[in-house]
Formats: sequence, structure tokens, C-alpha cells
Amino acid sequence: MKLTSKLLTSLALFTLLPTAAHASSGVYVVSAGDTLSKIAREHQTTVSQLMQVNQLKTDQLSIGQTLALPEGSLSASAGADLPLDVIAGSNLSAQNEPEELTAGEKARVTADVLNVRKKASTDAKVLGKLKYGDLVEVVETGSEWTKIEFEDDEAYVFSAYLSPKLAPDLVFTGEVDSASLHRLEAIFEPLLKTPYVTGGTTPDGFDCSGFTSYVFSRLGVTLPRTSEEQFRGGTSVPLEQAMPGDLLFYDSLGKGRVSHVAIYLGNGTIVHANGEDVRYGKVEYMHKLYPFYGVKRYVDFQ
Repeated sequence: MKLTSKLLTSLALFTLLPTAAHASSGVYVVSAGDTLSKIAREHQTTVSQLMQVNQLKTDQLSIGQTLALPEGSLSASAGADLPLDVIAGSNLSAQNEPEELTAGEKARVTADVLNVRKKASTDAKVLGKLKYGDLVEVVETGSEWTKIEFEDDEAYVFSAYLSPKLAPDLVFTGEVDSASLHRLEAIFEPLLKTPYVTGGTTPDGFDCSGFTSYVFSRLGVTLPRTSEEQFRGGTSVPLEQAMPGDLLFYDSLGKGRVSHVAIYLGNGTIVHANGEDVRYGKVEYMHKLYPFYGVKRYVDFQ
């Protein structure tokens, strides 16, 4: 009887193995401060896919919990040692000739997600990850690796994915009023790195729609309070016709409705309160992570 029971158990496990292997591309162990949204962003998947693969009925997580990563996502092990030590979109490459960095000054991350290493080697331990637009303090420069300050310690990242330009290169068309855009930049740039706070509407902390509302109020435009309400207003614009100052909307919670808003800056770049802080982002990266709902125009900078 015991032998029959063991045989049936083994056959059941064998039957399940192909499905499990197909359903996920790796595992992730939950650590302090993790949320499903954060894990989804870092592994280029969605909250709904994580919940479906792991059969979760709630978004509550516990430290040490093991999650299967959906097929096609970036697993922690697979992504860590990609060429040039960067996790990025397929068409994102390092600069052919890295810009010169200066020790003692800040630099900006230009990759979607960049590994931070304990030593200047892809064999070294990964201490964490930096995201597009993050600013870091340069400690020591090098042709291949740059030493940076990271969480009150020193660590290394690939030099090719750091830029001394603290703001992305934005390309504005001749139809755009550059003076108004510079005014827009002057409003949001001091707000970069402001912490994300649910319901936040001030420079002490913003959520996504609190940030857009604050920026636009400084331009003399009153926006509805939530991202859903902001999506209902304004003038609809095709994505290919989006211009700096337009608002882009996404479903970041996987609930089938608008739950995130960002300000478009041109050249595929956005600025938004992304769940951690106010930072630059990329349209391409956002479209990989979340369902896109559309573009709305509240201010015409022409």
C-alpha cells in the first residue's frame, strides 16, 4: 500500500513538472520592503501575472516567501550576468564611447536596470539594482567599472551605463514652445527623488497623480485628483503624436483600469512618481510592464 502511494505521488509530481517549468522562468525570495509592484517592475512582468502564476488571492507578502517568476520575465539569476552586467530592453545598448565621469560628482543611470556589484567583476556579489534615471555619487572612475556610493558603502557598476548629464537628452520639435518646457523642467527637477507616499500631494511625498496635479498647478492648470479622473478629462492624443507635457496612463495594479499617470517629456522619456520616488522613466520600459491606456493633453505648448 505504501509503495503504491509513493508511486502515485511520484507520477503526480512528474506530471506537474513540465507545467511548472513552462509557467515560470525563475524564482524570487521576498525580502524586507518588497511589494508585488516592486517585484513586477524589477523583473519586467505584471502584478496580475505574478498573482496568477503563484495562485495568490491577496497582494500581501511575507519575508522569505518564494515566488515563481512568469515565463519571459527577468529572473534574478539569469539577468544578473548578462553581457555588460545590465538588465535592459532588447534595443538598449551601452554608449559606444562612455562620457567622462568625475569623482566626487553625481552621475545618472542610463540602463533600464543596472546591477550593483561588491567588486569590479561580474562574478562578484550583486548588492542591489539601480533603475533608469537613478542618480549616484561617483567615488572613483574607470574605463570599465566605476566605484560609487551605495547604501552607505562603496560598490561598482559598469561605467558605460552612467552619464554625467543628470537629465536625459530630450528632443523637442520646432512646434513646441521651448520656454514653456523649460518652465516645466524648472518645476519638476527639484522634485526628483521625492519619496512616494500614497495619497501624497506635496513635496514631502507624492503618489503618481499627486505629482502630476502639483506640477500642473504650478503651470496654472487644475487637474482632477486621481489618475482615473485625470484620464477622463483632457484631450485624447494618439501615442505617436504625444508631445512634451502630455500625460500617459497605465494600469499598474492589473485591475483593468487606469491606476498610474506620468508626464511625457519627449524622446521616449517620462517623469513620474513610480511607487518608490519621483524619477525619470522610459515609455518603452513602461509598455513592457503595464497595459497602456492612452495619452491626454491638458496643456498645449505650441
